[in-house]
Amino acid sequence: MPRILLADDHGLIRDALPSAIRRRVPRAQFECVGTAADTIAAVMRREWSLVVLDLGLPGGTELETLRHVRELRPALPILVFSMFPEAKMGVAAIEAGASGYLCKTADRATIGAAVAETLAGEGYRSVRLRELLAKRARERHGEAAALSRRELEVLIELGRGRSNKEIAAGLGVSVTSVGTYRTRIMEKLGLRTTADLLRYVVEHRLLRE
Repeated sequence: MPRILLADDHGLIRDALPSAIRRRVPRAQFECVGTAADTIAAVMRREWSLVVLDLGLPGGTELETLRHVRELRPALPILVFSMFPEAKMGVAAIEAGASGYLCKTADRATIGAAVAETLAGEGYRSVRLRELLAKRARERHGEAAALSRRELEVLIELGRGRSNKEIAAGLGVSVTSVGTYRTRIMEKLGLRTTADLLRYVVEHRLLRE
């Protein structure tokens, strides 16, 4: 069963989150902490399926605790649950290592969905945050230059019409990893559909040998 660490300094939020999450993840087990130091100690003490992390924990700066957790557990899913709107901290949190970002104004259904998606390895981003991430990538690097080498490889294979399973076998990675790469590619290039992706590959002549 999923073990979820809830890191938030507000008792009301810590008390309310489990019921919202169990609507989508009924067997989830929880532990709650309220400071940056306690969060780090909990992450070091045991393995977790997910950390739901507030950026405003006492004893740490807005992104310091997030970065520390990511350094300690590179593969651990981290869903930031913050009072800050996406336009202020969303992009920075993703760049600092968050798997997903959710504002505290979200309703119970969205909270449950965000946790379920992050546990499944998809990483929750609202439509607004996806737009901000795509804009950021274009501003900093410019289209395909924003992609990592592996992301570019996956993009080209997708452009050839290959399935996630076929790409995973060819590159020696998991199908889940290919799905994650695909999500990042779509975000960085500002694409919404598979048709958009295929059109991008053709227009930029990425299939030239």
